[in-house]
Amino acid sequence: MNSRLESAPINQPAPGRDTAAQLLLSSYDWESDRETITLGDAIQRFRDVNGYVGLPVPAKPHFLKLFRKLINGSRPPEEIYLVHDASHVLTGTTFTHNEPPLVLLAGEAAEQGLYFASRGVPKAAGWILFYGGAFVECARRIASFRQVGRGIQAGIFNQAYEYARRTRLNNLFQIPVKELWSVPVAEARRRLGMPEQGVAAEMYRSITLAPGIASALRKEWRGFGIER
Repeated sequence: MNSRLESAPINQPAPGRDTAAQLLLSSYDWESDRETITLGDAIQRFRDVNGYVGLPVPAKPHFLKLFRKLINGSRPPEEIYLVHDASHVLTGTTFTHNEPPLVLLAGEAAEQGLYFASRGVPKAAGWILFYGGAFVECARRIASFRQVGRGIQAGIFNQAYEYARRTRLNNLFQIPVKELWSVPVAEARRRLGMPEQGVAAEMYRSITLAPGIASALRKEWRGFGIER
């Protein structure tokens, strides 16, 4: 599963700055074959690498379903997760479970910031929906309060939201996944008006991380045998 780890190019920060591009992009090589791998195959790879099989366990307690309905509408679960995973692949907010946990959290926060902005949802409402759900997951011991707090401090959601507004990102709620299923990822991005290398690679370069977070992330990367 990790044969492609460490081969992805690392975006170097400007002198004296530690950026999300250097420390929060996945070390797995999701991008080198973007001109040839189809969107459908890339979605399946994202699921396979992360061990996603079938649909997640239904939300409990039941009020969590309200969070998800407010975020995703009344779509069938299969469609919700297909569009969500396609959004991760197309925006480049991908991750694995063999990296510092903040990489995953940042990927989710970035994808959701882009998602809510592209739908025209007010930033405060989107922030509350995303982090409200995240804190509930912490209370259920599925996520870590510490990691969620670090994600808030890094400002990933807000930066992604502003990026989507500034670039007039196409509505991620309406990705035509079926139409793009057999299209290479880079071409699908071009058709949707996204950078062909993915939104995250471009956006993360402008996000400066606080020294404490940057230092902790470098230490965590070393725990996975990777120097950054």
